[in-house]
Amino acid sequence: MVVRQVARQTGERLLGSRAQLLKRVCFVGFDGMVEESFRVIDHRGSLDQYTVLSSIEQFVVRLQKKAREQAASAFELIEGRPRMSGSAPWFSSALGALGTQVHFLGACGKPECRHPVFAEVERRAKVYPVALPAFERVLEFGDGRLSLGDYRSLEEITWELLEARVGKPLLQELWASAHLAAFLNWSRLPHLSLLWKRLLSELCHLSGSPRKLLFFDLGNLLHPTDADLAAALKILAEFETCHDVVLSLNALESEAVARVLHVPRRDLDITGAASLAAAIREKAGISTVVIHCPRFAAVADGTTEEGLEAPHTAKPKTVSQAGDHFNAGFCAGRLLGWKLLHSLQLGVACAGFYVRHAASPTREQLVRFLRTL
Repeated sequence: MVVRQVARQTGERLLGSRAQLLKRVCFVGFDGMVEESFRVIDHRGSLDQYTVLSSIEQFVVRLQKKAREQAASAFELIEGRPRMSGSAPWFSSALGALGTQVHFLGACGKPECRHPVFAEVERRAKVYPVALPAFERVLEFGDGRLSLGDYRSLEEITWELLEARVGKPLLQELWASAHLAAFLNWSRLPHLSLLWKRLLSELCHLSGSPRKLLFFDLGNLLHPTDADLAAALKILAEFETCHDVVLSLNALESEAVARVLHVPRRDLDITGAASLAAAIREKAGISTVVIHCPRFAAVADGTTEEGLEAPHTAKPKTVSQAGDHFNAGFCAGRLLGWKLLHSLQLGVACAGFYVRHAASPTREQLVRFLRTL
């Protein structure tokens, strides 16, 4: 099917989906971060006149020079701007903007004191603070970013903490009512695998609720061991016995998962990614695997493999959290009962709008954007 035709069809379907989306309930957890981004001063002429380091290489060269001189390294930072970060908050914001009912449990503060940057998600979701947010200081350059993070607060997130902060009766109610449950950024939450096991024993196996969509995002896989990743994937297969599991991966994550599952490597073009998604899905024993890249996305379930180009822009306003917006759009399509191809289209369109505007699109904005593709 022609890409333009798929985009138009998706837009028309989304236009008539308001009432259906309003009835869809989502349970999302559990991370949350506050990101503050800075530029690094190169030379300052006066209070208002200065230049900044334009590349990571320039910054590294300056560090190396300081090291050779055995001099104290001091860098002046400017333009510090705090913003909401983390996969679960932005995923919740994006799903809420499209019109679903979202319950977000995450690291956004304590019940009596939420961090103000999470007002972004509070406008679109019911928020349940369970821990203080993690913090990231980001150095911005023209060719990339360097993140310095303090993630210790995420170590506190356990099943016991959820019971203490939210209460088991409400957890049971939220789980039973949800059409979608999404668990994101596994690699940054050291106790998430154990929390999943408690979800299985406390809610999944005992609730008797109908099969729902379970969405998993693993996050940056540079830190976990292969053994930890393999164990997490086995838990996903356990969830599949009760519900329909979707695993979403970016390019690097798909390579790591393929290695752990002993799946042969493929070229990551549209066709190769769809084939890899199918192989990972079969080996992991789950319903669906989706692979999203800046230029395209691909997906496979037990019967279908699909791939679709993404609406690229040479001048994005932001790229951070684009994957979370893709995931939200894809999940919205699946919640509406759409086939894989149109769900992919909704995902790449949601991410495409976000990188152009640095904001989660409403349903109406996304309909208009789809008409331009």
